[in-house]
Amino acid sequence: MSQVALAQASELIAKTRARVTPARVNILAVLLAAQRPLSHQDVLAALEPEADRVTVYRVLDWLTDMGLAHKLSGDDRVWRFSVASAPHHHAHFQCTSCGRFYCLEHVSTDLSLTVPAQFLVNVVEITVKGICADCLK
Repeated sequence: MSQVALAQASELIAKTRARVTPARVNILAVLLAAQRPLSHQDVLAALEPEADRVTVYRVLDWLTDMGLAHKLSGDDRVWRFSVASAPHHHAHFQCTSCGRFYCLEHVSTDLSLTVPAQFLVNVVEITVKGICADCLK
């Protein structure tokens, strides 16, 4: 894990005024270093030193609750986590072959939505599905 990602993770957690624990820092650093949203299993595989799987679940949920990460669900019903940009304004690409997710930073998410009166929109998620470059090879 890069020292830059660890330092950035520590700083982001400290800004929440919550305890800065090694598990929180290491897991957020993994998400910061990732180029795509990661599943719980992906995070576990990337952690050095290893962490307990339940701890990883709890920290990922805590990071999401604190607004440091966001999660999305694929067709396989597996949650993927990535660092939350503030606010989270980009689309995702899901490979229908391998199931991986990729952030699409340069896809416009500006939609004009009309919802019925008395409705409040909290989140709009855009997921493009297809075959990723690795699976096309």
